[in-house]
Amino acid sequence: MLPVVGELRPWADPEVVSIGRLPMRPPTTAQPDLAGARAADREASPWWRSLDGRWRFRLYDHPDRVPPSAVRAEPTGGGWTTVEVPGNWTLQGVGDHPHYTNVQMPFPGPPPALPDHNPTGVYRRAFTVPARWRGRRIVVHVGGAESVHAVFVNGRFAGYGTDSRLASEYDVTDHVETGRNELAIVVVRYSAQSYVEDQDQWWMAGLHREVFVEARGATHVHALACRTDLRPDGVGVADVRVVLGGVPPEPGWQVHAWVESLGGARLARAVRRVVPHRFEQPYLFGGHQVSMDFEVAHARAWTPETPERVRVVAELVDPHGHTAEVHAQLVGFRRVEVADGELRVNGRRITVHGVNRHDHHPDRGKAVTVDDMRADLLEMRRHNITAVRCSHYPNDPRLLDLCDELGFYVVDEANIESHAYNTSLCHDARYRATWLARGTRMVERDANHPSVIMWSLGNESGYGAHHDALAGWIRRADPSRPLHYEGAVFHHGWDDGGRAATDVVCPMYPTIEAIAAYRGDRPLVMCEYSH
Repeated sequence: MLPVVGELRPWADPEVVSIGRLPMRPPTTAQPDLAGARAADREASPWWRSLDGRWRFRLYDHPDRVPPSAVRAEPTGGGWTTVEVPGNWTLQGVGDHPHYTNVQMPFPGPPPALPDHNPTGVYRRAFTVPARWRGRRIVVHVGGAESVHAVFVNGRFAGYGTDSRLASEYDVTDHVETGRNELAIVVVRYSAQSYVEDQDQWWMAGLHREVFVEARGATHVHALACRTDLRPDGVGVADVRVVLGGVPPEPGWQVHAWVESLGGARLARAVRRVVPHRFEQPYLFGGHQVSMDFEVAHARAWTPETPERVRVVAELVDPHGHTAEVHAQLVGFRRVEVADGELRVNGRRITVHGVNRHDHHPDRGKAVTVDDMRADLLEMRRHNITAVRCSHYPNDPRLLDLCDELGFYVVDEANIESHAYNTSLCHDARYRATWLARGTRMVERDANHPSVIMWSLGNESGYGAHHDALAGWIRRADPSRPLHYEGAVFHHGWDDGGRAATDVVCPMYPTIEAIAAYRGDRPLVMCEYSH
């Protein structure tokens, strides 16, 4: 039985969405100087190391049958092989195969029951913590694991995460030592969370997105959040929030931030803010974070035809006046709104000519590369496609970088589909935390992207209080984008159905007669048309 989590069996409990996982953040990489931040080359950072490549691997037929030695002892002897990460073990000849279903689950229910045969893979590899990382926070990033995963470092439990389409990060500082360390990631193929990952697609398994390790400063920038707008007078507005993580800052830490062109020309006056540190102040302390607003006159609008972007730079300065690290984020100025029954971008009505896209490759399954993603988008553009719905989960974040660059509208969709139990789990209190975690973490990761014009609450999951709760959180956290949820209008009608959860009428496979007869005050955008 696995150490610590073996007796808890969190994969069987829908109410456990994570253990020891760090809060979600936009995926920026700390660099030691401005030149590094502008270059945006993670591999050039002295504090970032990829763990992709060949891993030792062993498959067990059930998580309860994984012995402690699988994550503690040297991975040698019979039963161990090697697989590629990112990759799906179901496509790497280890004896467990892909499984396709549409509506039905691949095993009998009811939720949250799990099958007696539940393949569980143990991934092992070593990584080195150099001496120059001493005093920093060591973080392991797991980009995507189907279905759930547990992380062990040097044989000790470090964390547990769910949601196979969003990254999980763990601070493993207390588990590592300078020099060689052993990392084990245990991936359970089916879990209680599988009931809300019942999309019409191939069921795979394994570590299908990148894995890396970072050395973050004892005090560091946890999140660089940028919310942008394009006012009718042509002024671009950037609302920037810098959140610190790690050791609470002592007096004197500052953030120096500005907006610049991709060529490095300042577009607005730089701002310097002192980071609050007096957390003991009741009612007054708002966190170790600073906020600042920038206005850019005569801003170039981000559109699919002209995907203009600018760079937001945030420099963290220590109490001695030295640069601790620099982060950069590319953003675009644009406004999305629903007005007079129209979906508008920058004040103009748009037509959505889009497709639904899965992360899928014929040989690698869910392990798609940046080149795969770019090829998809370029082929779409050759066919005059201007929009992508991430069906039915957040795609690799680098897809959104490409959509920002190439000019695609994106409907970003939470990894929530309970098709086999379509009208029940959205009312099941055991899955409330799952709904909220999946949708809120998507928004926290992706809100910096100008390409994202709508948030989708998921797909084919009925309509219930969980959806309204998630919608309420998103409307408060990011009022700049409309909401999209087909289930709300499917179950409650196109005219007034589910207004709390969707700002657009987004049916799938409607008849021409139904479209022609629609006279409602919300835009009509078919979320699926031809399959």
